Amino acid sequence: MLILRSLRQRLTAERLGWFGAGLSLAAVGVVGYQVVVASLLSGLLPTAVALPGPQPSTTPTDAFPTRTPFPSHTPFPTRTPYPTRTPSPTRPPSPTPTPYLTRTPVPTRTRLPTSTPLPTRTPLPTRTSTPLSPGAPVSPDVLATAVLADPDAVVDAVATFAARTNQAFDALQTTPRPR
Repeated sequence: MLILRSLRQRLTAERLGWFGAGLSLAAVGVVGYQVVVASLLSGLLPTAVALPGPQPSTTPTDAFPTRTPFPSHTPFPTRTPYPTRTPSPTRPPSPTPTPYLTRTPVPTRTRLPTSTPLPTRTPLPTRTSTPLSPGAPVSPDVLATAVLADPDAVVDAVATFAARTNQAFDALQTTPRPR
């Protein structure tokens, strides 16, 4: 698995491209070499060289002689069937095992006495809310009012705040992060 991971990291598109270009150039070189060598050798060698001795004739009947047919196939003799097996004798049933000895139960432990409960505390008196000033009306939550009135404005404000905060933190980084 480690070999595949390191191979996958080293095989980039650029390396594969250079490998393909080199392989193509090598193929073009081999083909060019064959063409040049073939043209040079064809100019140096005589075209028709007669071999000593009798020459074969090139008539159509001699070019394709008829083949002799193969002999017919003789089938194999049929096999004799195997003799039937005699059944093996049945085994006697195994004896029943003797039961294990019964264990005597462990005596139960006596429980420790329970501790006395701690005394309960007296509850604190309930608090009542008082308005800031005696004549000011109680206003609802400012965020709830803004969300109910114009939710798009709240989303825009939060996105602007997040972008400015991210920009401020990016300025504090010592080394820029890769993008």
